[in-house]
Amino acid sequence: MTTKKSLLKMLLQPWRLALLLAAGIVVFTMCKRTVEPENEVVAELAALGLQAEVISAENWLLGKGPANFQARSGAPYKPSYNEEPNIPAQCWIETSYGTQNACKYCHTDYLTLARHGNAFDIGDDQILYSFPTANLNHILWRNIILPHEIEERLLTEGLELPDADDVDYVRVDNWRATFAMARGNGNTDWVNLQDPDSEWIMFPALDPDHLFPYDPSDPTGGGKHGYVDTEGFVRDQQERYTGWRAINFFPYTIFTPLTGSVSGIYVRLPEMFMTTEGEFDLATYKNNLDLLERNIKNLRPQEKEYFGDASEIAVDKGFYPVGTEFAHPLHYVDLMADGQMGQELDGVLTGGRKDYEFPGTRSKRVKEIRYMYKWKEVTLDDIGEGEDHDDEEDGYAEFVGREGQGWVENDAGWIISAYIEDRFGNLRPQTTEELAQCIGCHANVGNTVDAVWSFQRKLPGEKGWGEMDYGKYHSETPQYTWLNDYLHEESGMGELGYFYYTVVGADLYGVMPGEIQQELLYYANRFGMADKLALNFPVAELLNDEQLKFMPREERKVRLLDRQKLMRHYAQEAEYLYFDREKDQWFIKGSVFYPSENTMKNNIALYRRIVLDQSYNLGKDVFGTESDHVPFTFRSDGEVLAADGSPIPVGAVITSRPYNEDGEGFTPTGLVAVNEEGEPIDADGNPVGKEYYRAVGHVTKGGTFDMMYNPLLSDKPFRKDK
Repeated sequence: MTTKKSLLKMLLQPWRLALLLAAGIVVFTMCKRTVEPENEVVAELAALGLQAEVISAENWLLGKGPANFQARSGAPYKPSYNEEPNIPAQCWIETSYGTQNACKYCHTDYLTLARHGNAFDIGDDQILYSFPTANLNHILWRNIILPHEIEERLLTEGLELPDADDVDYVRVDNWRATFAMARGNGNTDWVNLQDPDSEWIMFPALDPDHLFPYDPSDPTGGGKHGYVDTEGFVRDQQERYTGWRAINFFPYTIFTPLTGSVSGIYVRLPEMFMTTEGEFDLATYKNNLDLLERNIKNLRPQEKEYFGDASEIAVDKGFYPVGTEFAHPLHYVDLMADGQMGQELDGVLTGGRKDYEFPGTRSKRVKEIRYMYKWKEVTLDDIGEGEDHDDEEDGYAEFVGREGQGWVENDAGWIISAYIEDRFGNLRPQTTEELAQCIGCHANVGNTVDAVWSFQRKLPGEKGWGEMDYGKYHSETPQYTWLNDYLHEESGMGELGYFYYTVVGADLYGVMPGEIQQELLYYANRFGMADKLALNFPVAELLNDEQLKFMPREERKVRLLDRQKLMRHYAQEAEYLYFDREKDQWFIKGSVFYPSENTMKNNIALYRRIVLDQSYNLGKDVFGTESDHVPFTFRSDGEVLAADGSPIPVGAVITSRPYNEDGEGFTPTGLVAVNEEGEPIDADGNPVGKEYYRAVGHVTKGGTFDMMYNPLLSDKPFRKDK
């Protein structure tokens, strides 16, 4: 258990003091970075009307927050001492002796080798905890490893802690007011240049009052609001097409409603893609969106150019055309949110006015509004990891953006902006430090097509054009989804099945959701799996994450290997699906996809503490409020080594790992067998070179190591043998 005294000792270690002193000298001599006139990106953005600056991560390392943070957020800044917040917290977890490989969903080489909208061959990051600096080989996501500090800070300020039963908070809208401030002038362009210094200059032009569900008897409520039509097009109060179209996609299995966050996704192409000879033409726009989908999904379209007035725009394999926009509201999970509309709604506090619920457990309140704009054309050579892309001349990451306006350029052709709740629940522009977390997912990762996660996972055909509804969720029948699993062709399983097969925690952090624990316990008892699989321990014990926290290696490992046996049998039998005779289709069970009411409330209450604390830069995920609420995947089994080479005691929180004289980490992740040089090896101990499939631990050898995960969603629904 980490105490305040041990934490202070950690902060005062010589390596950290030396690092801070060195960084302090840099800041003393370079108090403020100036934008050089020759900075090409800054100049190009200026031509678009955006006043950019170069923002260095050195201030974050020093614990220095942006100017006016408290005035903007409502709370004091909390230093992170993290020069690369683009590396997410889950990258530091233990892999449960190679049974927990959620790493492959970002660290994959599939798209790079296919030369399809990605040039980041980072699959080998699955091999070692190879963080590049001494500082980054310390876990800096304090909200995860020191969760009690959040509550301590709030109580010190005299703030009342959120009531776990206060679900009404997420049923109050906070999008409309911000949209009115940002777009009240009627501007619908990608950028609102009426006031170049406005903090809302990059707030997306997607009007939440245009997202009412479709009512064929009166779609606009007498001209009072817009709606999303049956083809997913967003229409305004006069039923005109706004250009936005909703996308219903198959979520990555690491991001289901069980996690406490759910998304809406909307795409808009430039006007020339909607017109023929200057006139709006719906058929042209549909054709262009269909062509874009086939391109992004690597379905090898024969067309070389787009249609209509965009006929001179070439179809660039794996890339979006310049001017493409994505709007992404991120919501809390609310089990009452199932797309109803009216004056009395159980998922919205309407105040007596006509309103609507978002579908798919998407709460009325948004956690964030995220936005991407494709501002310039790039090629595979432009976005790779070569020397030309190393802009850290002084050892610190640099970002081109505008502090206070909530946007950055991702060094891959996109402008990314994001807005997040302030202490009072209103939206504010994110700081550059917070936006760096967005860069972590929308820049140097292996699973995106042109920096985008969602469109390549759009559901096939017309199913995929509509509001993101997470399996047509209905609050009266949460035991069912109407979402197919889709074939993961490399394994022959479904996407969700392959996830269960290779991720023993059934969760990004390896912390098994209670809903899945209950499902596996029911399955094991019903079919006598303890005897059938010759398990060494009672199933309830195998699924108990709390017990694993304080177990030494010899006890923890055998239980996780037994758990893997059970989960793999469950996945291979596709027991997470149910059969609907009327539709003759298999669908994912609601019991493994939607949270219980208690889980929903707990997720809301824990995240609200971070909102009150405004410590997003210390981690947006938290697993409790006490020091012993740190998951076992962040705890030592007695054989994990700290940065100084000493063993971390059983059950103690892992706060660091060893690194070499250059500051680079070298601890094996355990996903694949390696030699002393950190090279993957075969069963005879020989290095396998680039033939990673031969390595001990590869998924084809019974492990989970997989550097070739294919993130492109198949169009084939997975069918279980009856």
